[in-house]
Amino acid sequence: MNNPLPQTTPITTADFVMFLSHVMWGCTVLGIAGMIFGGVTLFRSRMTGGEARTAPQMCGGGLFVAVAATAVRAVLLPVSTEEAMDLPSAEQPVIADAPAPPTVVPDVPMDWTPLVWIVVAVLALALAAYLSVRTRSHVVDRRNAKKALEADYAAAHAVYSEITDAYAAYLADPYSIFIRPLLDDLTEPRTAAFIDAFATMNDVRPEQCPDTAERVQVFALAAQKARTAWRSADGYARTMGLRVTSVEDQRTVRRIRSALGIALDTSATGQERETALRTVEELAAGIVTIPDRIYASAKIAIETTTRKQLTS
Repeated sequence: MNNPLPQTTPITTADFVMFLSHVMWGCTVLGIAGMIFGGVTLFRSRMTGGEARTAPQMCGGGLFVAVAATAVRAVLLPVSTEEAMDLPSAEQPVIADAPAPPTVVPDVPMDWTPLVWIVVAVLALALAAYLSVRTRSHVVDRRNAKKALEADYAAAHAVYSEITDAYAAYLADPYSIFIRPLLDDLTEPRTAAFIDAFATMNDVRPEQCPDTAERVQVFALAAQKARTAWRSADGYARTMGLRVTSVEDQRTVRRIRSALGIALDTSATGQERETALRTVEELAAGIVTIPDRIYASAKIAIETTTRKQLTS
């Protein structure tokens, strides 16, 4: 006996419509998920300061897929469903004389599309409001942090300027050696500590306000240490002075100071200034140490004056 071939159920139009409806719903859900993921990615990039170049594309693509799938389902599927309901089944032959079957109103499934879009709109508005508030809060926090950073840097730089101005004033005044000569004596521990702190402060000083609070804190700490070291060294040097006690040495110091004044006097002739500078060198031996910078600046000034006299 021949076994009959298995009967296959033909795919009807209603089945195809139902399958296409499921596909469109899946596309809608996929589009909504894409919008949510893109929004979360964009928000995370705003919070961390990173880049999210694909986030706008994900949001736009998700919106397009969701809208397109809903539009296809709303436009095509209801027509296809009605046509599928009106078509007679292929397995039921039409009998002309048969009595008409009772009219059965098919159960039409409820269209959840408007409700879904209302829920999506509410969720989108809630997400947008949340992201807006958090982003604004993050922007305000970053702006306040930047202002605080700039204020800390300005305060540290003010300390730096105070020290550099005070030290520059000492170096520019040739008569300071008669008041606080120990500031040029590197064997003095306080002076050596200040020179080290001053060098460290200049090494860590940013040219402009840095992006990190750590660098500002390092600079501020170095500036505070340099100021403390400067005040200690300067105060001690003023207290100790030249440490000249005898009357003869005090008279010699006055002669050195007078000769130095002539050597630095721009109205004196080059010969007079050169003679005064030699006098300073002779008298200062063993009493006060004249820094090399004073000799160098005086010699340059003398050479300039001599050239002007020769060319005039």
